[in-house]
Amino acid sequence: MAATYNDDDTVNVMNLHEVTRTNAGDLICCIGKPKKTHENIEKRKAFTLTLANEAIMKEIDYLGTVSGYRVPDKFERTGLKAVKSKFVDAPIIVGSPVVIECELIEFIEKGNFTAVLARVVNMAADETVLDEDGKIDTGKIGMIFYESFSNSYYKLGEKVGKAWSEGKVFL
Repeated sequence: MAATYNDDDTVNVMNLHEVTRTNAGDLICCIGKPKKTHENIEKRKAFTLTLANEAIMKEIDYLGTVSGYRVPDKFERTGLKAVKSKFVDAPIIVGSPVVIECELIEFIEKGNFTAVLARVVNMAADETVLDEDGKIDTGKIGMIFYESFSNSYYKLGEKVGKAWSEGKVFL
């Protein structure tokens, strides 16, 4: 999930389906120009990324279903809470097991494709997802991901929900 601030300092969050790390350690995120998140990043030059888990699946499904332009208070409707990052001008979703705080380097636009190139400023993880050496243990995150072939969410290879359906409880 990518989290940004709107002009009025309210929180906007979108599901982010494509992110990759560059060989320089930066991130490339596919965020289309017509998205509210893209506009917010352009203005604030920052955003956070949150690795989602099954505990907030319904909320994130809703956040990925509804446009921040059409429903400006969509984050508040989920009941999730956020705090301001100490490192970038962007919110951190409370309870997130892993958060990556990013600042904009540049937008890359080619035809209909838009990508956000971002520098990782800080990365934080809840101690419950760390191994005995203090490193992130992916198995402890319970991370879910969106699989586009069937429009479903999976948790470490196990389907845990149906995209664009789980969040309907908030509609």
